[in-house]
Amino acid sequence: MSRKKYRWHLSGQEPTEMDLHIMQLEKEGKLVPTRDMVKTPEQIEGIRIAGRVNTGCLDAVAREIHEGMSTQEIDDICMQYCREHNAVPACLNYEGFPKSVCTSINEVVCHGIPKKEDVLKPGDIVNVDMTLSVDGYYGDASRMFVIGGATTPEKEQLVRVTKECLDLGAEAAKPYCTIGDIGHVIQVHAEKYGYGVVRDLCGHGVGLAMHEEPDILHYGRPGTGMVLVPGMVFTIEPMINMGTWKVFIDSDDPYGWEVISGDEKPSAQWEHTFLMTETGVEILSY
Repeated sequence: MSRKKYRWHLSGQEPTEMDLHIMQLEKEGKLVPTRDMVKTPEQIEGIRIAGRVNTGCLDAVAREIHEGMSTQEIDDICMQYCREHNAVPACLNYEGFPKSVCTSINEVVCHGIPKKEDVLKPGDIVNVDMTLSVDGYYGDASRMFVIGGATTPEKEQLVRVTKECLDLGAEAAKPYCTIGDIGHVIQVHAEKYGYGVVRDLCGHGVGLAMHEEPDILHYGRPGTGMVLVPGMVFTIEPMINMGTWKVFIDSDDPYGWEVISGDEKPSAQWEHTFLMTETGVEILSY
């Protein structure tokens, strides 16, 4: 007779209250994480340090970003900050990505490559997405910037609503919630404005590598997907398009990285790294 193989199992030790709760959820048919998705206290402290450095890097960009500068200059700021803080830019040479940071302007959804010829203009909206590692631990976050301090009302609303989507997702991220609980509140809020929630890209586990399990979808139904338990570290990073949720990569892109909204309308993204605790989420990088 075959026996079901459970994802959450113990190795001889007495089960904790958390173990018992997770094992009960799994018996009820919920998809639970494996134990290696839960970080140790030592790992969490290393990730927290990396998160602080990553936040400082984005703060350095925020102090300098302005109209007339190229996105290559943003990359230069990030590279210099990493050198000064003994950090490694995780994007650099990752699967052929040629720069240390992603700079995505207007209709570019994500993975925009910094270039000397991409000069920021008044009214542009740009996402700066930075991931770095310190002593083998990773921090990851992105922010939106409105160049010149003002843009069209339509773009201003998109940037604001996307940040609200991130905040609502964080509020929904309670201990033992599911990924679908997070995605549902994001999708509902974005679609109230007629926006499209990008489905081809998502948040993810992070900390010991740049991308880990699980995938954090920004759309879905409550009660579906993996259960998130204390000790897990992950990003929520909704990518919200002003029009369709669909995206494409330009066939003329020599690197095959820059993701563009399907109708070439503007897109926005905000991202934090979160630690799930017994009471909710702690922001580790923003």
